[in-house]
This record gives sequence, C-alpha cells and structure tokens, in this order.
Amino acid sequence: MFNGAKLAEEDIVPRATSLLDEYQQHQAALHPPQHNTVGRHWGKPIQGKVKLNTYAGVCEEGGRLGVVVRDAEGRFLMAVAKRVRGEQNPEFGEALAAELGLQLVRQHQLGLPILEMDCKAVLNRIREVNRDQTKLEVICRNIKRLLEDLGDGGCRLIYRTANEAAHIMAHLKTRWNKTGIWF
Repeated sequence: MFNGAKLAEEDIVPRATSLLDEYQQHQAALHPPQHNTVGRHWGKPIQGKVKLNTYAGVCEEGGRLGVVVRDAEGRFLMAVAKRVRGEQNPEFGEALAAELGLQLVRQHQLGLPILEMDCKAVLNRIREVNRDQTKLEVICRNIKRLLEDLGDGGCRLIYRTANEAAHIMAHLKTRWNKTGIWF
C-alpha cells in the first residue's frame, strides 16, 4: 500500500527509485557541494598515474597500517595491511604507512603515484621538510625523496570518507610486524 493504493509488484521498485531520486535532489538543494574542499570521495587518477591511499590506526600495543593502490580505471593493483609494535602517535603511523606504500610502489613498479592521506599534519611535514632528526622528520624526508624518485605525482589531503579502503586494510587482523600484500 502506498498513499492508500495498492501497488503492483512491478511498480514497487520504480516507485522506490523515484522517491529516492526526489529525496537526493532535495538533499542536494539543501546541502550544495563545497567547492573549496577536496577529496570527499575517492576519484580515479589521471591516465598514467596510480592513486596511493594510506591510513594508520594506533592503539596501546602499536599501530596498524593500510595501503591501497589503484590505477586510472579504479582497479586495485595492490592492497597492504601491516601491524607494527611499539608506542606510536597517529602522525608517526600515517608517515610509516605512506613510506611503506611508496616503497612497495617502487619495488613492484606500479607507476607514478599520487599520495593521498587524511592526515594534514604529515602532508605539511612532507611538503615543508625540516632538518630535525626526529624519527618522524626522517621518515617525512624519505617520503619526499621517494615521491621525487618516482616522478613526484604529488600528494594531497583527502577526507576519511575518500580513504575508506586504506582504513579497512589497516584494521585487518595481521600478525605483528608482518606485512600482508594482495595483488
């Protein structure tokens, strides 16, 4: 029953689709897109490049790293999950995930990477590398060097919603200090 009338089975799906379309149009009018934001949804890289999405989660025992590489068609080329022991802060974990991803892109010759992550602090450190000798700064300098060696496809900040695949990889149950790689 819909508005007091019984719908035939073949009319239910088209009617539901129509209602969903109306709802989405109404929501789009209420909440127009923000043009000054980037990376709310994952997007394919341009032809000839690959997207490298990285994520890290941390807990008392250590960190969980997730890496996903996709081509210009959006196909998965590689997915990685790794758990690392030791006390870590989120920025350190994010930098480790980016470094791991770039090393594997280079090792497996997957293409010119565009690094995407949802950690602005690490991206800023990569872009404005200083000469501090902290572990984090050393890793950020190495990331910058890897990007340059691989052709500097760039790096950009994205929202977590655009980084869901790497987030999922980071939370897979892998053994400590072991790297799971899927091609």
